[in-house]
Amino acid sequence: MRIASQQNKAELSSLPAQTKLMPFGYKPFPHDYIRGGFTMVELIMVIVILGVLGITVAFKWPSGLKEAAAVEEFKRAVRYAQHKAMTRGFDETCVKKPWGIEVVTNQYTVKRQGAGCTAADECAEIEYRNRNLNNAASASLSAGAIWFNGLGEPIDASTCQALTANPIATFTITVDGGGTPLVVCPQTGYIGNSCS
Repeated sequence: MRIASQQNKAELSSLPAQTKLMPFGYKPFPHDYIRGGFTMVELIMVIVILGVLGITVAFKWPSGLKEAAAVEEFKRAVRYAQHKAMTRGFDETCVKKPWGIEVVTNQYTVKRQGAGCTAADECAEIEYRNRNLNNAASASLSAGAIWFNGLGEPIDASTCQALTANPIATFTITVDGGGTPLVVCPQTGYIGNSCS
């Protein structure tokens, strides 16, 4: 028994260092422990796959983000004007002028309607006074105005009566040659692409 174990030790000491850790009976081939890196085929396949993914992303990348941002900004401003009309007091006789939004030369202002308002801070919101859309250099906004009563309905500024035309008003936002029309709907004052 002792002779066999000494014989095994002698055999193990004559083997290379890597084989001592291998399971009994395993005889490694010389290329097993010098193998490393990638083959040329693997590298070419990775490059082809990355190229296909890159082309797919380039074609699917969204365009018109500037115009979409300008449209959302103007929608928020119209909704804010409607909110101001609903929360800042309004009467059917138009003594307290209605709130709304007015667009002049690519700038919009959220304000009370008419010249009857004298205190600047009560007549227009500071943050929304003569404001340009995002990317002001390339954005344009069609002129117009819309006013709201205490229920948030679009109204005629002179009579304070609810308007029934469909749509009430249309604003067009243009960025980099595009163009997105936005309409304000009767009764609800909803602003979007259409009233239907």
